[in-house]
Amino acid sequence: MSYSVTDLTGSAKEIIQQVLDADESQLLIPPKLAGQHLDISKPPTEDKYIGLFSSGSTGNPKCIWNTEERLLLNGRLTAKAFGVSSSDRLLMLAAPWHVAGFSWALMAEQSGCEYHFVSTKKGEEDRWLKAVQKYKPDFLMTVPAVLRALFGHTWFVPNVVYGGYPIRNEDYASLAKHCSTMIQGYGQTEAGGLISCYHRSANQIPKPDEHLCHGKVIDGGKLTCKGTIHHPKPILLHSPTAFTNEPYDTGDLGYMDEYGNIHIAPIEGRDNSTTQKGLDSSKTN
Repeated sequence: MSYSVTDLTGSAKEIIQQVLDADESQLLIPPKLAGQHLDISKPPTEDKYIGLFSSGSTGNPKCIWNTEERLLLNGRLTAKAFGVSSSDRLLMLAAPWHVAGFSWALMAEQSGCEYHFVSTKKGEEDRWLKAVQKYKPDFLMTVPAVLRALFGHTWFVPNVVYGGYPIRNEDYASLAKHCSTMIQGYGQTEAGGLISCYHRSANQIPKPDEHLCHGKVIDGGKLTCKGTIHHPKPILLHSPTAFTNEPYDTGDLGYMDEYGNIHIAPIEGRDNSTTQKGLDSSKTN
């Protein structure tokens, strides 16, 4: 049950390759937590585990150990849910040591598609814009805060994937100028990455609270929620890619609509989209 700490000084691709090539379990400690006293348990069994930290958006950051096998499975299921194929070019504006960026990179590696990764740091809007304009991806994957920083510039990507927290309803009009398809993802460190996603055309007129819709659960998963639009209730997840074999409480409240889409009720303080914490959210994908 030993593990080694992954060296995060290289590129995102080097980090991912280092993790996949290692024989023992790997722990990815976000740079902002380096030097802090961290209460880290050992991996639960002799299997190869990957330790990823939650962002602390709903509490103190904590290490979640999940098997490499489950994380790889989530990557494959994410590709299917997003509609990513081997011929696509992906641009990820995210942090590779959090579950969203990490699982997106695993998805790209397994899909065999070309991808480029730019780590997000507050104040680097020019760097993000240059990457989008130069790389010309088929899919742009990031968080709403990054998208808002790019709204006033000239760029177009056919498919834009965002997660970490819901987009704002008023953002739809701005984002529609830059893409054809919007994909909102709902993910979590404990889930091993993506939980569900919602596809919408950029030409659609937004419905009230449509930004709270996170679509249908990925293959093999099961979401349970007894809430209503007026009385949201806890959302429970049972997933083959989660850190546990048992159903668990995601910590979110919401409701299911008549089409089987999960809607997540807003939580005061959850969307820290203008802060660095918002850029590094673990509730991503």
